[in-house]
Amino acid sequence: MKIIKELRMKKTTAQDSKIIAKCKQSVKKQYPNAHLHLMSNGYYTIVEEQDDLTIKDILADHCLMYSKNPTEVWQLAQLASKVTQNINRTHPLRIEGVDLEAKLARIEQRRLNGAVSKENRKINDSDIY
Repeated sequence: MKIIKELRMKKTTAQDSKIIAKCKQSVKKQYPNAHLHLMSNGYYTIVEEQDDLTIKDILADHCLMYSKNPTEVWQLAQLASKVTQNINRTHPLRIEGVDLEAKLARIEQRRLNGAVSKENRKINDSDIY
């Protein structure tokens, strides 16, 4: 069925193929099972098959419109993955999923490394005079 969908897809130029490859690479980082899907009305969308065999429409989740141009659809999916990544990075509830003890240990280690480097600088400065 995937082969039939690829045959229906209109021919792309070399430049469009490069754009699609670049966008597909960044989308696959966020959504590993993402692929192009041709809907019955002739529009394309990007979908991802979940582990429980349900299909998640990436563009619909981000309220982005479908398109008849596959290049434009991949570019929209790239935008959606960037938005998802930025939200995950800056969301205030993100800290709940992080192991607090490990985070405090990393902070303490950085603090100790900073104190050791200050002591080393003091020793090196005193050697000069």
